[in-house]
Amino acid sequence: MLALVWKRSDVRESSRLVTLLTRERGRVVALAKGAHRPGSVLLGRIDFLNRVDVTFAGRGMPLLGKAALVHEPRALRRSPRFETAAHLCQTLDHAWLADHPDPELFDLTLGMITLVERAPLESLGVVVAGVELRLLRHLGSFAGAEHCASCGATIDQGPLWAGPSEGGLGCEQHRPERSRRVHPDALRWLGTLDTTAGRDWPRLRPGPQHGEVLALLGNWLGTALEHRLPLRPLCLTSLAVSL
Repeated sequence: MLALVWKRSDVRESSRLVTLLTRERGRVVALAKGAHRPGSVLLGRIDFLNRVDVTFAGRGMPLLGKAALVHEPRALRRSPRFETAAHLCQTLDHAWLADHPDPELFDLTLGMITLVERAPLESLGVVVAGVELRLLRHLGSFAGAEHCASCGATIDQGPLWAGPSEGGLGCEQHRPERSRRVHPDALRWLGTLDTTAGRDWPRLRPGPQHGEVLALLGNWLGTALEHRLPLRPLCLTSLAVSL
């Protein structure tokens, strides 16, 4: 079974608890017995974000059996890819449920890791925006980028306003509370990002409104997840993105 190594914590002197993400079973916490021993076959295989082929055994808390290394994303160990991956992993983590299969979320997580590892450095800001937008879509918290969520009025019919609520835009008549006007070019770029396949995000150019787009996504994500995203500022700073 293909799995992503998501988290690790030490238990006892020689063992570890390993959190794995799988397409078939969702988020699984397994005991890796003897993982700290010098001769353990797990050494170097259950590192953060490694892709491994695993088997589980036992009842109750599963025991990690085989863990064959499929891929080690070494490029993620260096800045700014590390900061980018750390922020997006922390963000996606809030959406994962224990023992709840979510193939769409697994594919988004795996695709994120691949893009952050391989995309040109100048494209990482676009990847961040794309992953955040896809997560909002997955959570049902994004109503579209180029029209009023209440009446469907488009940006060509007048200004749209964004409030802190989840992905909601409003026209002049349905303007959300504590909202601010969004530049039409920012909304058009967000719409383009929304309709572009993830594998093609690195081909997009962020444009002058990229900071405004990221500010919108950050506000919406904070509301949708009901969590602060403390690694996001560090990520954007490492990518030299100004909000």
